Amino acid sequence: MERSTRSSLDAHSVEIGEITESPDTEYMSTSAILHYCKSKILLPYLKLLTVMGLRPVADASNSSKYSICISHFHSAQVAVFMFLGYILQYMACFRRDRGFCYKLVPLALSSSLEYDSYRQVCYGNIAFTYIGPSVLHFMGFLYALYLFRIADNEQLQNLMERVFLLSSYAPQGTPSVKPKRLLRMLWFFIILSVIWMCISLCSVNLMMAKGTIIFKWMETSSTDVILGLKILLIISTLIHDMVQATVITSYCLQAQLLQAHLMFLKERLLNRTITPLNWMREIAEFRKLLKYLNDDLAPAVCLFTIVNISWAASGIMWLLNLDKVDTGTEPIAGISVLNQLLWISAVMVPFIQAARLSDECHRTQSVGHELCVRPFLHQDTSQEDISTVLAYSASLQLRAKLFYYPIAGRYICLVFTITIILLFTLGMCHYLQ
Repeated sequence: MERSTRSSLDAHSVEIGEITESPDTEYMSTSAILHYCKSKILLPYLKLLTVMGLRPVADASNSSKYSICISHFHSAQVAVFMFLGYILQYMACFRRDRGFCYKLVPLALSSSLEYDSYRQVCYGNIAFTYIGPSVLHFMGFLYALYLFRIADNEQLQNLMERVFLLSSYAPQGTPSVKPKRLLRMLWFFIILSVIWMCISLCSVNLMMAKGTIIFKWMETSSTDVILGLKILLIISTLIHDMVQATVITSYCLQAQLLQAHLMFLKERLLNRTITPLNWMREIAEFRKLLKYLNDDLAPAVCLFTIVNISWAASGIMWLLNLDKVDTGTEPIAGISVLNQLLWISAVMVPFIQAARLSDECHRTQSVGHELCVRPFLHQDTSQEDISTVLAYSASLQLRAKLFYYPIAGRYICLVFTITIILLFTLGMCHYLQ
């Protein structure tokens, strides 16, 4: 699909009613499919990336210097808010794995055995609790900023338009409902990320409402200043979660699109709506798209995943009373558990999507065998073409990767099984008392 074809689309020349009123029963033209893709999912999601500062506000080639400066200022503003959020979290002793963590240290009076008052200090090693996770988190943002703004930022658009065009093909006489189903699936991931951010925001507010919060170096400040710092902490923490959720959602969307891409190509080959030679050419294009997912987008997700796994593991150990030092901070009933579920879900979703994509890649390897068992449908196809497809598909080594390691559903099941066994073992040995 050429870029010139996409750039020549005119929204006013497309019959929208053809697609919005009865998309389940009528075939749609190429221009209508592309307009449907852009208006229903692509443009709204690109606006979300723009709000997060991951895409330029205006096109550098067709914008004034004033618009370009505003675009760079917006991205810098997001980066400043994120950096300020890391500092405020340290000042307030706010840990994303367990909330606000203080311990009371007695102040000695006339002798070493007399105590009259206490002061609050923070739990946690500064390097491992605050600096390390913050650096990795900020590196994930900077890498995503480079990927979406400086590198080839039209990858998602190219993939989305290609898959929507493939979804419009159907066997003769069969209505095509695939574009609408694909749209619902993509919006499902976006809505899921919005729900995740809202729950995270609510958990932070509930943690903040519990107990007294003291900002380091600002203990003697006025009530208004402390209130302003609290509001700024909430906003910056929300931006942290929004950036992370946006990057992970982008990975999930592209993994879903790639999975649909393979599925539609397989159906077209089996239904003889594409020649074996063109199918192999499309698979070669798919390799490039998959390489972008594995080599370019996955590292940003991996940086966030390292931090999320650390927070989830630390929080779970704390909830199970396995922390050797922090034995005084009491978990907030329900909120602490919800907080750990948020990080576990943020960790699991990319792996699940990668496993689903890998499974679809594995099924594609058997498409040659399916051709062989359909002699009546492919009786006009030469045996040489069938043998070529059989050999080519069997040699495909396509897998989704995270941390440069192939992900498959069986690996996720194995990790889940080991986790359950470890949990039962700890409980039987009275470590979870």
